[in-house]
Amino acid sequence: MALDRVSPKAVVARWRLRNDRDKEYAFEGALKIPWNTPKLNTDSIGGVSLLDGKNAKRHFPMAYGNGQCLCTRGWPTLPPKGSKDLVAVFPAPPGDVTHMDVMFPSAPPFLDVQLGSAPPDHVVVDENGGKADPNTVKGGEPQVFPLTVQVDDETKAQDDDGNDLRVRLSTDVLFALNKADLTAKAEAALKDVAAKIDQSAGTTVKIDGHTDNSGNDAINDPLSERRAQAVKAALERLVTREGINYQVQGHGSKDPIATNENEEGRRVNRRVTVLFPKPEPPSAPPAPPAAAPTPAADGKLPVLGTAPSGDPPDVLKGEWPAQAEVRINEVRRDRNGFVSLVWTLRNNDDQPLNAWTSSHDYSGVYAEASTSQAAIVSGSLRYRAVRDSVNKVTLGPYLLVTPMDDYMVEKGEEYTLWAMFKLPPEVKTANVHIPGFQPVQNIKVG
Repeated sequence: MALDRVSPKAVVARWRLRNDRDKEYAFEGALKIPWNTPKLNTDSIGGVSLLDGKNAKRHFPMAYGNGQCLCTRGWPTLPPKGSKDLVAVFPAPPGDVTHMDVMFPSAPPFLDVQLGSAPPDHVVVDENGGKADPNTVKGGEPQVFPLTVQVDDETKAQDDDGNDLRVRLSTDVLFALNKADLTAKAEAALKDVAAKIDQSAGTTVKIDGHTDNSGNDAINDPLSERRAQAVKAALERLVTREGINYQVQGHGSKDPIATNENEEGRRVNRRVTVLFPKPEPPSAPPAPPAAAPTPAADGKLPVLGTAPSGDPPDVLKGEWPAQAEVRINEVRRDRNGFVSLVWTLRNNDDQPLNAWTSSHDYSGVYAEASTSQAAIVSGSLRYRAVRDSVNKVTLGPYLLVTPMDDYMVEKGEEYTLWAMFKLPPEVKTANVHIPGFQPVQNIKVG
């Protein structure tokens, strides 16, 4: 309903929810703050957020020093055929930010909402008419988190936090088992890394070797050091810039970025990481505002492409519906290059479709049960959902505490999900990969 910069420090967002059903609807915990961002009390709609795409930051609501959210408190319940208004006060972005994306966990994102202006009036935050002052937080720490954009190919994953590039090279590809000699496949991967270092203005490149927790430190520590040294030697040969200081260290299994409790997590942990300042991107004019998709006459979202059930997610072998379909509703850029991917799951099978369990990346790179397994694929590159750099929380719905009746999609039911991505401007069409379904091919990026 509104997104207003009420002062240099605060932005107020307002929503109106409408229930078209003949029975009440309870959000339960679907709108609460994710479990690992504990500076807000969870008895509120603290999981709503704003995306400042210009500075790649996610803003959660403000709070008083005691963690009490400056937002609607309690978990909303909508009466049959009724409506309810919600409000949240956010830390304001820098003054040159004119538009933000509004992310309400249980609905597709609102892109490029223009910041208006309004007087800094008190906002009603509870059922009894209790009010909060958007400009008096009494010591509350703003919850503003930088974002990480991850892009994978078969040899490496690249994490971009806006300042640095962290390239995670898979040691399964670079080296033979328990060896530190580079394989033939390593040459192409390291040439790509060297080209990015050449484009960077930084003079320090950090190279860190890591293993999973198999074996023992007596083996893992020197092996990770030798592998990091081998990558350093290759980059010194491939990088054409002079004056670069290479810092090398082996960590063994001490600094995992994923779980060591499953094979996928251990695979992610076996890596050599190359860290250096991000190259300056070429200047480009800002994109025009994103046009909102027009719902059909029956209120349903548009359909850009569909695909049937495919290989079941690993955690749901034998429990995945064979007669189900995914519909892509939206792949749409905002003015800063962030992309809203929206899809609907349709189940036509007697076997229930568990959207919660199938959507989450169980490697541990992403921290919470959300839609982190969805991907947008262009050529050899696999673009992953954006996450915040501090808590590893996906920009997507909070499925961990969504009501089971919502995420367990029974026969004849549909369920709409979303996630935010960052794509380079040259990606005009792409394939969309939703776990448990065949790829949806050649979807235009609007």
